[in-house]
Amino acid sequence: MSMKTILAPVDGAKSSGAVLDAAFVLADEFQAHINVLHVLADPKAAIPLLGEGMSGAMIEDMIDMAEKEGQEQRAKARTFYKESISDRKMVESSQPIDADKVTVQWVEDEGREDEVIAQYGRLNDLILVPKPVKENEIYSTLALNAALFETGRPMLLLPEKSITAFPKSIAICWNGSVEGTRAVAAALPFLKRAESIHIITADTSETKEPVGNDLVTYLAWHGLQATSTFFTPAGKSAGEALLEESQKQGADMMIMGGYSHSRMRQLILGGVTRDVIEMASLPVLMGH
Repeated sequence: MSMKTILAPVDGAKSSGAVLDAAFVLADEFQAHINVLHVLADPKAAIPLLGEGMSGAMIEDMIDMAEKEGQEQRAKARTFYKESISDRKMVESSQPIDADKVTVQWVEDEGREDEVIAQYGRLNDLILVPKPVKENEIYSTLALNAALFETGRPMLLLPEKSITAFPKSIAICWNGSVEGTRAVAAALPFLKRAESIHIITADTSETKEPVGNDLVTYLAWHGLQATSTFFTPAGKSAGEALLEESQKQGADMMIMGGYSHSRMRQLILGGVTRDVIEMASLPVLMGH
């Protein structure tokens, strides 16, 4: 798999800058095209169910308010976009113009954020999503769920701090799951450019043996050298322990399967994916 098209959804929040920074770093490395997507919310979606005593004037006021707020967010997102392409002197194009040329285009559509991101994400090789924080929690959570569960494409979760260089040291969190397998397959373009690859497996009830050695052999068939580490979380949650081990290995990017268990179970009981999403300070490529 190659990374020739990158979807970079932006909502106008501060995290939009980090998304664009990452998109341009990755596009430079892969010689890829960037689709910068802004979703305009349908103002009518802001209206509660009718029949609750709302007058026509109240409904019109709510629509007007939603439209105004939507245009303000669009203006902020466009500002991030225009400043980014101006700083980098990017070529704007909606069609391929040169196989080795990095291009970018602004795309906007109206609808529910998750539905629109899912629709566009299916026809992009990689989807960038900012880590949910207080400022953008609702939007990023919707984008994350859409990218991970509704597209069949890999998602790159971005930390709050912008990516300024292509990741060269990569940690693969490996437990032998189907989701992890898909993440590794999707990440091969990254792995082939890496200077070091670290396979890390936490000793849990589901991974009682160092299954990473099998992945070392698999990657060798792709001409990639990797090391395998099997460690004990030592009282920490598996997600926190994997993040700490990745940093210990000097990784500047992590790869893992997302939600090997059901989302409901992880929401109620916690889980590796949820912990990583909440605590990650480095980019994490996920497959599901």
